[in-house]
Amino acid sequence: MRILSFTAGAGEMLCGSCIRDNALARSLAGRGHDVRLVPLYQRSRTDETSISEDRVRFGGISVYLQHAAPLFGAVPGLDRLLDSPALLGLAERFSSSTDPTRLGPLTVTTLAGARGPARRAVEALAESVRETGPDVVVLPNSLLLGLAAPLAAATGAPVVVTFSGEDLFLSQLPEADRERAVGLMREAADTAHHFVGVTEHHARGMADTLGLPGDRVSFVRLGVDSAGFPAAPKPAPAARPDGDPAPVTIGFFSRIAPEKGLDRLARAALELAGAPGVPPLRVRAAGWMNRAGKSYLGEVRRLFTADEARVSFEYLGELDRAAKIRFLREADLVAIPATFPEPKGIPAIEAMMAGTPVVVPQQGAYPALLDRVEGGVLAKSSEPEAFAAALAQLVLHPERRGSVGARGFARVREEHSLDRMAEDAEAAFTRVIAA
Repeated sequence: MRILSFTAGAGEMLCGSCIRDNALARSLAGRGHDVRLVPLYQRSRTDETSISEDRVRFGGISVYLQHAAPLFGAVPGLDRLLDSPALLGLAERFSSSTDPTRLGPLTVTTLAGARGPARRAVEALAESVRETGPDVVVLPNSLLLGLAAPLAAATGAPVVVTFSGEDLFLSQLPEADRERAVGLMREAADTAHHFVGVTEHHARGMADTLGLPGDRVSFVRLGVDSAGFPAAPKPAPAARPDGDPAPVTIGFFSRIAPEKGLDRLARAALELAGAPGVPPLRVRAAGWMNRAGKSYLGEVRRLFTADEARVSFEYLGELDRAAKIRFLREADLVAIPATFPEPKGIPAIEAMMAGTPVVVPQQGAYPALLDRVEGGVLAKSSEPEAFAAALAQLVLHPERRGSVGARGFARVREEHSLDRMAEDAEAAFTRVIAA
């Protein structure tokens, strides 16, 4: 089939949705489908081989200017100039483009589609793909539902919309903007032909938000490319010659931001370190961080240094793919106490792909993931006390770390491979095209 797939680029940020969109497009192309992956709003970054086109459509600068001053939309050819790589790259370095508290009105403008101030940008996007002749058009998230009708009209193809973590963004919008945005999403939902969720939990939640019946939503599981990951589980932990317990390394791999819970992991590790029989602990963190995250990271560092160094801490920055795999493999366990119901959970899947067990809160995508893969421990919540109790199950029992890690290593390759993700997508797209 011919698939026209869009991805919502996040500029300088290495985002999970961009990685997922690119991985799915690569996998579908590898199975013989004709796939075009087109970035919207900003450039798309991934730590794998990218097949995204260079040209950004529906660029963030032109959309913002038309939103702020609609007369900009009347200037012929201005959108092509504003969407040039040089200008978009400059804007990305000086913007907080994914901050929901600032983006409420712009989100509403985007959802209004051709009926709103960004009408010229919507029309230019539709015109740019009019002759592509796809069998199906895929939008990367439901915040872009305002584009569904124009794209369907321009291409003559059904439009499939992905649920990809919008609920967190919507929850952080100012109340008036959130109510307006959800209202526009519900209105535009009928202009899309089908929806796919990357996890069962998120698919159900967004379907309820938009008032969608179950037969309009499919589950397309997340898949991770196993290339470069170890080919065998970790060896069993070896006893130290001196008989002392070996230090335990707790890895944290996620965006450095309060909602991802690094501060909660710090408090949980410090609480656990004070219990009898606990081996020396060290926390190693890695992940993308924006400018605002620097002060947050400083607060996390102070938690560790204020407690007489019972737990050592190290932040390694953003890692490339090879360094990421090595980081996940070297950790004894990976812990991500997110403060919100995680809609995707890619870092947890990647950790298990490296043979490392995970500790995650019992919310969002995680319960179903661990029910399938059995590669970790669910904490009752991400609160430090509950999370410390879950950490203890693996920290104090190296043999359990080994068995849980080995089980996750095997099962995640069965349940969350690129092929399984592509098979799910093929089935969903085939049903939509046939209908």
